[in-house]
Amino acid sequence: MPSGSLGSRVALAALCAALTALAATPAAGQALPGLGTSAKQTGRAAKKGAAASSGAALPTLSPSVPKPGQAAEPLGLSIPSDPALLMRGATMDNGGVSTSANYGPPVRREKFPRPYPPPRAPYPRFSPKNPLPALEPYKSSYVAKQQLRLRATMPPGQAAPPLPPPPPTVAVEPIIKTKPKPKVELNPYDPLGVPIGSTLFFPYAQTSTGYDDNPNRLAPNYNPRGSMFFRGEGGVRVKSNWARHSLEGELRGGYSEYFSYPAANRPDAQGQMAARYDVTQDTALDLRGRLQLETQRPGAPAIQAGQSTVYVVNRPAILGVGAQTGVSQKFGRIGVELRGTYDRVWYQDAQYSNGTTLNLAATSYNGFGGLLRTSYEVTPDLKPFVEATYDTRIHDAPRDFNGFYRDSVGYIARGGAQFNVTDMVTGEVSGGYGRRDYADVTLVPLRGPVIDAALIYTPSALTTMTLRGSTTLNETTLANASGVLTRAVNATLSHDLMRNLNVTVTGSYFFNNYQGADVVERGGSVGVALDYKVTRTISLRGSYRFETLDTTFPNADYTANVYLVGLRFQL
Repeated sequence: MPSGSLGSRVALAALCAALTALAATPAAGQALPGLGTSAKQTGRAAKKGAAASSGAALPTLSPSVPKPGQAAEPLGLSIPSDPALLMRGATMDNGGVSTSANYGPPVRREKFPRPYPPPRAPYPRFSPKNPLPALEPYKSSYVAKQQLRLRATMPPGQAAPPLPPPPPTVAVEPIIKTKPKPKVELNPYDPLGVPIGSTLFFPYAQTSTGYDDNPNRLAPNYNPRGSMFFRGEGGVRVKSNWARHSLEGELRGGYSEYFSYPAANRPDAQGQMAARYDVTQDTALDLRGRLQLETQRPGAPAIQAGQSTVYVVNRPAILGVGAQTGVSQKFGRIGVELRGTYDRVWYQDAQYSNGTTLNLAATSYNGFGGLLRTSYEVTPDLKPFVEATYDTRIHDAPRDFNGFYRDSVGYIARGGAQFNVTDMVTGEVSGGYGRRDYADVTLVPLRGPVIDAALIYTPSALTTMTLRGSTTLNETTLANASGVLTRAVNATLSHDLMRNLNVTVTGSYFFNNYQGADVVERGGSVGVALDYKVTRTISLRGSYRFETLDTTFPNADYTANVYLVGLRFQL
């Protein structure tokens, strides 16, 4: 009914207002509004009650705030004539509102984005327009100490002038250290040598055994027989590693013993040395030496008895030593060398099959001479030169066993050039003329063209070819012969099949002209050798060599085959 409906609404509104007032009532111990509570607290409670509603208009509490001098009025309620619905709900059939509470969707708070941090200031780009700031010296630096010294010297009250700041440092890119690669050794089987100070010594020892089918190099008419033999050899090589000066040398010696032919036993040795002392950058002192020990074969023309039934049974030895000392001077591109020479040659007596002795020791001699050489460096790879030598030979006995005076004087003049065509071809070539005059007028002068050459060709790191040619004026005791003009050519080809396996092929040819006796000899040899290096210290060696001689002197030709295997120790 209308009246009943209006009464119900008024009752419901009153109930809601009471509930709201109770919700805003302070906790225990606090004053209620209107009972000693300030107007400010009452208004805050009313606002809290309004915020608790879902947006509907609620009846407001209108407390009477007493003015000064007036009493407080009682709390009252102001209810509108047509209050709005306090709760939203479904309308009932009788026109009422459902008492089911429905406060609507929750209030969503607007989410604001978080403010980003301010951007960083860019790093300054150091350039001429924006240079680095000046450096300031630290207290213990050299500049700071200088400033303190200046201040101490200045009068009181006057400041020391500031020193210029140190120059700015420059940033260096960091170096990334990488693990070094292992070094690849080019010759892992070469000996290391024994260092003594800054000089390296390379000693070695070698033992070999083999077979020689003609140990004494006899002609077929003498029925040569072969024999097994043993050979021992040793030596040392020296090489300096000095900042100035230089020393290089090599010495080797050996002995061959034949088991079935003791008469053919013989020694041999060879050595050479070169030392240089640098006085100044353009002046140097030179010292050179040589040594050679060899034996004469029994069938040599110079020691034959001239009888078919008498022959030499031993191997007479020949020992020669020589020395050269002098000075070399450079005048710009011109180089001058002046040396003095000395040679000493000993001969051993020969023993004949009939028990007699051939006095060869009396033919030993001393040689004195000098050498002058001038060169001009056209380019670093080409240096032509001219050279002249002069010497005299004085024998221990004025006459030999054939009655000839063998003392003589000789000279050689030659010209040539040292060259380095490429890194693969280097060498020296010279040519000239030589002559030797003897004290015995019955001996014709020993003379002829002199040609010397040394060429080294290296087509690859594994292959080396060496070619050498020489001309020498040698002594002889052959009757009516003044001397022997000898020309020889030697060639060597060395190739590494593997890093520790080397093959070497050798060949030689020589021509001997006994001037005054019309005797000519032609001979040579061909050989091959294998060298297998087990380690740096030990190597295995094997070789074969064929020798031959063809001569116009009767019963002096020969051929020989030599086989050899051995073991070499080196440091």
